[in-house]
Amino acid sequence: MRKTFVSDQNDTPEVDPEDIRAAEKAAGIETVPEGTEDLPPETPPEDPTEAELIVELQAQLVEAKAERLRAVAEAENTRKRAEREVSNVRKYAAEPLARDFLQVAEFIRMALQSVSEEQADADPLLKNLRVGVAMTEKTLLDAFERNHVTRIVAKQGDGYDHNLHEAISRVDAPEGVEAGQIVQMVGAGYRLHDRLIKPATVVVAQAAEAATKAATEAVDAAEVGGEGDNNA
Repeated sequence: MRKTFVSDQNDTPEVDPEDIRAAEKAAGIETVPEGTEDLPPETPPEDPTEAELIVELQAQLVEAKAERLRAVAEAENTRKRAEREVSNVRKYAAEPLARDFLQVAEFIRMALQSVSEEQADADPLLKNLRVGVAMTEKTLLDAFERNHVTRIVAKQGDGYDHNLHEAISRVDAPEGVEAGQIVQMVGAGYRLHDRLIKPATVVVAQAAEAATKAATEAVDAAEVGGEGDNNA
């Protein structure tokens, strides 16, 4: 008696699509993805020609050279900037000390101006004192010179220069002095190398009309201020 075996469909093992594609690939069968059967085959990109490669390499070389030049220029600018900063620090290192001694120099100058030579000649003790003060001033100014601190002196008739002078007052132009010229120096100025550390304080001449107008404006301003105080 022959036995009949009935296979159960549920016992059929599932087949992995990847295994099918691998088997087809091994057998040399090319699988076309669904929906792409009617599309033309893809054209592989053409390799660049030798001339195109040369042009591209030349462009890259030019860019690399330009980048290198920019880096060298930036490094050189940084070096020069650092050198200038170091030079300025050394050049103006004496500025704080010089500023401290400027007032001393001005006090010595005021002491000398307070006693005229005629007064000193009339009193031997006063004369010796004046000579000693003058020697002290000269010693201090010599020390300034050695450290590149120079004195700025303005004389009557000199032109006013806002880079060197500070006008603290304006008066009618005296005889022989034109408007805009210096009438009197009140205090000397000083500079360290090319840097102004104290302007010379001066009195500047102005035209008579300008002086009159300025005086009138000052009076008017004072009167307006007085009326405001009275109304208050």
